[in-house]
Amino acid sequence: MPTIRTRPTSKPRKPQQKTFRELGEELSAKANRLSSQSGPFAMSVLFIASGFALSAVAGWPIALACWAGLVLLSQIGWAIKKSQIRRSPTIDWDGAASYEQDLLSMVHPDVADVIAQSRTAARQRDYDLHVYPARCSCGHPQDACTCVIRWSAGTQPLAGTRHVILLVGDQLMQPANLKELRFVLAHERAHLKRTHMAAHWIRMTILADVAMLTGIFSPGLTVLAGLAGVLLLHLALSWTLELACDTASAALHGNGAPGYWALTRPVRRRRAAALRWWQHPLLLTLLLMHPPKAIRLRVCAHVYKLGPTLADSTQ
Repeated sequence: MPTIRTRPTSKPRKPQQKTFRELGEELSAKANRLSSQSGPFAMSVLFIASGFALSAVAGWPIALACWAGLVLLSQIGWAIKKSQIRRSPTIDWDGAASYEQDLLSMVHPDVADVIAQSRTAARQRDYDLHVYPARCSCGHPQDACTCVIRWSAGTQPLAGTRHVILLVGDQLMQPANLKELRFVLAHERAHLKRTHMAAHWIRMTILADVAMLTGIFSPGLTVLAGLAGVLLLHLALSWTLELACDTASAALHGNGAPGYWALTRPVRRRRAAALRWWQHPLLLTLLLMHPPKAIRLRVCAHVYKLGPTLADSTQ
């Protein structure tokens, strides 16, 4: 895909603001890092260990008081951060419009139409969707690239705003992959619901609180059982959201599901082969976020066979 040059905007951006391109590159690199996707596992372990250590050193009443104080401080800090973001945006959104216009003018018309549908769906749900093409960040040749996001897509909600970044892989935007693009973007559109967005932030908050309370009230080795329970809770919540989006997407474009997972299979294998021995457990943490491919394919195949009746109910 040719390089997109951002046209100058009428308003100069503030010195502390990021450009839309800088934000897109940052999110693309983060999406390509396997370690960044293991956050829920690391967070659960950290909070359980903190609660367990506090309870062991100071007793559970003081540990419980510390937890309550942390919850209060986090809520106050979050409210202050939201207020600051609304008063002084940290992203130069004026530059995003020209960047996206250039992007849509350079891709195949059918690809541009699918992307436009996602933007329209976002506006109908009171979200401002900005599209950024995810490219290679590993520096390897095309046949050795380990950047999974180039063959996929993902929505990145920005805390404290109604802006959502839609990362779309440059390889997924090829005209030959149109069926797969429709399926993936229909899945991402399904995430653009208030219930899903709220569930994302509530899930992380609840897991942090439950993890720390589990550490405080779990004596001895029972803390390991508590950790397993917290991780299973996260798995259940995440899988429910992802399978709900797969169901909505398969009802509309389920014929693209097998092709999509076949498209990403080689790059996922290359990524796994490129990992060092101590990094392989990180692949298991991906199960906390997404169900296994075999389950998702079965769900999509079953839903797609149900025909247009289910599609009408999920639109």
